[in-house]
Amino acid sequence: MQEYQSTALLSSKVYHYLATPEDMKTRISNILALRTQIGIQVRPLVIWEPAPLACKAETLQTCLEAAALVDVFSPNHIELARLFQDSPISPDKFEIERLALKILDSGVGPEGNGVVVIRAGENGCLVQSRGLARKWIPPFYETGMEEGQASNVVDPTGAGNAFLGGFSVGWIHTRGDIVEAASYGSVAASFALEQVGMPVMSCKEDRELWNGVSVSGRLLDYRARRKSEIYVV
Repeated sequence: MQEYQSTALLSSKVYHYLATPEDMKTRISNILALRTQIGIQVRPLVIWEPAPLACKAETLQTCLEAAALVDVFSPNHIELARLFQDSPISPDKFEIERLALKILDSGVGPEGNGVVVIRAGENGCLVQSRGLARKWIPPFYETGMEEGQASNVVDPTGAGNAFLGGFSVGWIHTRGDIVEAASYGSVAASFALEQVGMPVMSCKEDRELWNGVSVSGRLLDYRARRKSEIYVV
C-alpha cells in the first residue's frame, strides 16, 4: 500500500478493487489504517469486483467474509453462478435474484448495510441491499433496439470495469444514490462496448466527448428512454 502514502489517493471518496478475497481483506485493512493515521475518519465507498478465477464453490465462504467488509460487492452473473456449485451459469433473472439474495443474506458491508450489484450483460444489472428492494437497471443498448443503435455493440471487453468506474462517479455526483449510480454505470459501459479497445476522447468547443458523444447528453437520453423500465420487484 506504499503507493497511497503522501498522495491524493489516500483521501479518495471511492476505491474500486479487482481482487481475490484474500487480497481484498488485506487491502481494506491497510487503506483504512493509513487513512486513520492522517486523520481521515470518514469511510470511503469500497467497491469489490471479485477476480474471476477466485469465483468458485470452494472459495464461497472466503468471498462472503470479504464481502462483509466492503460497501458494494459486484460480480457479474457468471461469476455469481460459479460461487454456487449447484447453480448453472444462466442469464435467467430469477436465478440471478435468488443467488444475489443468498449473498446479501450472508451480510454485505459493515453492519450488513452494503449493496449487491450484479452485472448481467444484456439484462443490465441487479441492485439490491437490505434497505433497498431489488431493482433491475436496464443496459443502455438493448436487444430489439433500432438496427443502427444495436449495431454499435462491437466488443464487451472492459464493459464491467467501465460500469463500475461510472458507478463510482455517479455515486459521488448523486451523493450516494445507488440506483442513479447504476444508471451512470450503464452509460459508462455503453462507451466501452462500441469498439475494440478504448473509446476515443476528443474536445469540441471546450466540451469533452467520447466516441464523438457527450457523456452528460447520453445520460440524459438514457434517463428519458429508460425511466419506465427501471422497476422494483
